[in-house]
Amino acid sequence: MLEGGIKPEIEVFDLAMLYNTHGLVAEGLIAPPPHVQFVFGVKHALPARRDILEFEVAKLRELLPGATWTAAGIGRHQLEVNHWALEMGGHCRTGLEDNIRWDRTRLAASNAELVGRVAALCAEYGRPVARPAQARAMLGLAPAA
Repeated sequence: MLEGGIKPEIEVFDLAMLYNTHGLVAEGLIAPPPHVQFVFGVKHALPARRDILEFEVAKLRELLPGATWTAAGIGRHQLEVNHWALEMGGHCRTGLEDNIRWDRTRLAASNAELVGRVAALCAEYGRPVARPAQARAMLGLAPAA
């Protein structure tokens, strides 16, 4: 990844994973600043609670200044977590792969529907939707070839 200029998305399902990320950056195995995704609502992992996201974001800022972050809510938590991320200055993850209820039925008809919903939320929170070149710049990636 380092040789190829690839920035991994570090998924954080519990607090230990955030500290492990700090260690990987300190060891030079991941280039700083990392991009972290906090994942909520997965069975036997973090429950979808805003106070937990607030704590984790504070720890991220302490451990890895300059890191970018996204929050993902699984299933019925997706929209609520999208709101929290936008309010707190983070980024959103949305998609059908994360949008299945416990009974395996989908909560939306398409990825386009979910992306449109998040784009509308961005406007509601005064947050512009990043174009691909802007997203690459935010993440510290080289321009697309």
